[in-house]
Amino acid sequence: MRIGGFSTLAHDASLAIVNENGDIEFASTNDRFSQWKHDALLSKTLIEKLTEVDLKVFYEDCHCPEWKERTYPYERMQSRNVPDERLSAYSYEWFNSPTKVRSAIAEMNLDHHRSHAASSFYTRPWESHNDTVMLTIDGAGKDSWTSNNIYTYDEKNNKLINHYSDSISIGHLYNKIGNYLGFDDFEEGTVMGLSCFGTPIYKHLINYIFEKESFLTDIAAERQERERSQKLLKLLDDKVDKNDANWKADVAASLQKVTEERIIMYAKMARKYGSKLCYAGGVAQNIIANSMIKDLFDDMWIVSDPTDGGGCLGAAAWAYCEEYGGNRINWKDAYLGYNIEREINPKEVVDYILEHKVCGIANGQAEFGPRALGNRSLIGDVRYDIKDTVNAIKKREKFRPFGPLILEEEFDKWFDGPTNGYMQYVCKPRHEFQSVIHVDGTCRVQTVPSDSRSIIRPILEEYFERTGVPMLLNTSLNIKGRPMINNEAHAEKFERRYKVKVF
Repeated sequence: MRIGGFSTLAHDASLAIVNENGDIEFASTNDRFSQWKHDALLSKTLIEKLTEVDLKVFYEDCHCPEWKERTYPYERMQSRNVPDERLSAYSYEWFNSPTKVRSAIAEMNLDHHRSHAASSFYTRPWESHNDTVMLTIDGAGKDSWTSNNIYTYDEKNNKLINHYSDSISIGHLYNKIGNYLGFDDFEEGTVMGLSCFGTPIYKHLINYIFEKESFLTDIAAERQERERSQKLLKLLDDKVDKNDANWKADVAASLQKVTEERIIMYAKMARKYGSKLCYAGGVAQNIIANSMIKDLFDDMWIVSDPTDGGGCLGAAAWAYCEEYGGNRINWKDAYLGYNIEREINPKEVVDYILEHKVCGIANGQAEFGPRALGNRSLIGDVRYDIKDTVNAIKKREKFRPFGPLILEEEFDKWFDGPTNGYMQYVCKPRHEFQSVIHVDGTCRVQTVPSDSRSIIRPILEEYFERTGVPMLLNTSLNIKGRPMINNEAHAEKFERRYKVKVF
């Protein structure tokens, strides 16, 4: 039996397919295919893949009252900033028909936060579930409207048991203040990068709203939430010195500090239920906080896509274990998306990098998750400070940092601190290559193991042999505000439009 888990109708629509052996055949967000960032809809390509599976599983509880009321007409999709041409080209007929939507989700469903927990728990690298706890922190789930949850696994009943929930939304707070600073939705990573340039002098203002009035995310209290958001933003308006050129960085730093303290608080609560942590939810992308809580646990796992886009894999993995028993599926790596099958000569790539400093890689299966991991990457000669060059190509702010990817066996010689293969932690450099060191003196590193399926491994080996340096600058092959390129046509268009060689 092939099981298709999917998420849609909010943001980051996605699909994952798990086969009868527990292998992940495919996993991708839809924005890679539609090229609409954080796409809320499944396009024709993924809908067709979904119809080919034996069991369809939705990542939200479709039996909750709000789901029953959802028809998602054209006008509502417009209100979610889905462009008219996007609807016309792909999904108007599909999503304007409640019958079709419900027929797709009626077979099985899992509530939002358990989908997050499941995506991490069922893919964990350690075999035993004993002493394992799950923590999810995000904006809110549309079924339960909670934001923070702690789970453990009940082997006897094969269920994820909830031990704690609340609706104090760190995710929404980060979003609201990011908007206040002039950034769009889903630019929390940009705000986190900016925070390293500031001082948390406004932390008390942000903490005030948490302490006095919980930042609630309840469908029955949406008006209250808007009022609380407005109160917080007015408080900032009244107290923040906007004549100070660094005020935005100071507000971002204050927000980040409050976020770190909140996450540490929840992690300590979770630690009471287990020494090994499976962590998910959009807030699990806060790599600075991730690095702080890692030492609280004996082991820690974050799947390559802990966001709502990863909920599809959680739903599919949960359904697989419901059908076949057990509490794990076969996770190998994040290369699970669209496959570009073409030969690349690592020597030619390194020749080009040594002469031109920067090039693109579009080869093999696309990464599942928000990070480029070598198959859809812009890579650069780490020995030169090329941050401004690469940010100009990507049309990003100059303060945005870059991380390196490095041969796994060389990591300890060049860095101190935590790392993994998905760029989910920060560590300290033992080198002076400024192109991959942020202003706070940290690096976000991706390690590439010897058995990696990515072409980036032999490219790194060739570069190391010729330069004595085992790492390259790495960032996603996209332009700000656009998804990473996915297929051959996208790669050719990127090369032609932005004058960057793409191998």
